[in-house]
Amino acid sequence: MNHLQKMLFVMAVSSITPSLVLAATPIESTNSALASKSSETESLERSLNPKLIEQFSPGLAVAVVSNGKVIFSKGFGTTQIGGSVAVTPDTPFYIASSTKAFTAHISSDLARTHPHLMTTPVQKLMPTLRFHPSVNAEQVTLERLLNHTHGISGDGPVTYRTAFTGEFQSTSELLAFLSHHPASAAGNNFEYSNLGPVLAGYILEHLTGKAWQDLVDASIFRPLNMRNSANRLTQLDPQKIAQGHEFFGDAFMVSKAKKVDKNMHAAGGTYSSANDLAAWLGAHLQQGQWQGKAIFPPELVADAWKQTATQNRTVAGMKRVGWSLGWDIAEYKGQKVYLRPGGFTGYSAHMSMMPERGFGVVVLSNGGTLSSMMNQHIVDVIYASLLNEPEHEAKRLEAETKLQSNYTKMLQAQLAEKQKRAARQLPLPQPMSTYSGIFENELGSLQCQIRDNQLILKMGIAEADTEVYKADEHAFRTELLGRGQILTYVMKEGKVVGLNLGEKFFAKKN
Repeated sequence: MNHLQKMLFVMAVSSITPSLVLAATPIESTNSALASKSSETESLERSLNPKLIEQFSPGLAVAVVSNGKVIFSKGFGTTQIGGSVAVTPDTPFYIASSTKAFTAHISSDLARTHPHLMTTPVQKLMPTLRFHPSVNAEQVTLERLLNHTHGISGDGPVTYRTAFTGEFQSTSELLAFLSHHPASAAGNNFEYSNLGPVLAGYILEHLTGKAWQDLVDASIFRPLNMRNSANRLTQLDPQKIAQGHEFFGDAFMVSKAKKVDKNMHAAGGTYSSANDLAAWLGAHLQQGQWQGKAIFPPELVADAWKQTATQNRTVAGMKRVGWSLGWDIAEYKGQKVYLRPGGFTGYSAHMSMMPERGFGVVVLSNGGTLSSMMNQHIVDVIYASLLNEPEHEAKRLEAETKLQSNYTKMLQAQLAEKQKRAARQLPLPQPMSTYSGIFENELGSLQCQIRDNQLILKMGIAEADTEVYKADEHAFRTELLGRGQILTYVMKEGKVVGLNLGEKFFAKKN
């Protein structure tokens, strides 16, 4: 019986007797639900344009949760440009700052049995912590570390050594650098950074005797059967991981930024898949239940959704108005949304949920900055479809046209930038060997090496090429620490005595 025949049947019996309609309702209701689900899935399938996705990312994975189930999941492209391994909804991607939601969860879990854990000054929890003299240590609590109101500047050695270089041999060595982080200019107002969750992870390790990675694995990954998720890269098959890429000029290139176990941290140290993160969202939307099982107590969901700080910034059409302990709280399409995106050189991740509607969306990609544009487009069209917004199909096509136009403009701008940078490659006033050496400050040890007459920078795990920026000023451009920076050598009487990387001075080691 097709859909039209069903409708005629119901209309016919309804004209005879109401009791027959009531008798037929359970069957009709079941069939209608199946038809509705199929229609919903088809609508989501139509909302994704594979050819357009391919322009914006080598690979991408999507998963959608509704009413306690994964109603749609799909992979596009490959794990590496030019490769043959297809991306699936089970492909692990690096999800960067989406990790903060996991760290908040394990903190809340421990706080259930330690009532004052969140509000106790962290120096009482971990007496070896030493802050910069300008920091009000009494106001630094675990809750403030998690909600970014701790009042400590995130621009310092602990942040760089954990996220990029991995330059530390022990926790005590790393945390000794905390004294180089002064008070934040924002005071105790919300100021997003990695530092708070990173410190929270080490405090949890101190209190429990277990690594934060093992706490996440025990509390989240194993109970939810998240088999393609890990906080240690060595736990995953490297052949199945989506490799990060960045777009430059007219093509994607594999990113040189490295993630290894050493720089996987509690503010951004997770690989996960679309299906795994869909289960994570689904358990929140079902008050801790997933696939008929109790995964974690409902009060942990309440903690995840309770606002503890205020923020005011709009990103990609989502007005972020608050923060819980690990999630942004935003206003979007007339709904309250909890989201925790993540980004790192080569990757872009989005996970969000609408608790009042029971919807959750995951989009993961490995095309870096460019793919983040596609991620948000997909999020927009999926929610428009789920909410059944008026004319959402026509708006989707209009958005695709605009996205294609932006892509063309971006491509032109990238090619122009490529030509501009090529024109800067002028002869340097000193032999290349002049610029080699080891330079140090609290961020770490910066090795400047000459390979094939090119300056290569290395700080611990991090390594990057350089290109001449202003030859007459001994200045180079690099992307060593996750973003474009200018490195300028400091000369005295014709000799190099140090260098500035951005605004940070490194003295040359004798």
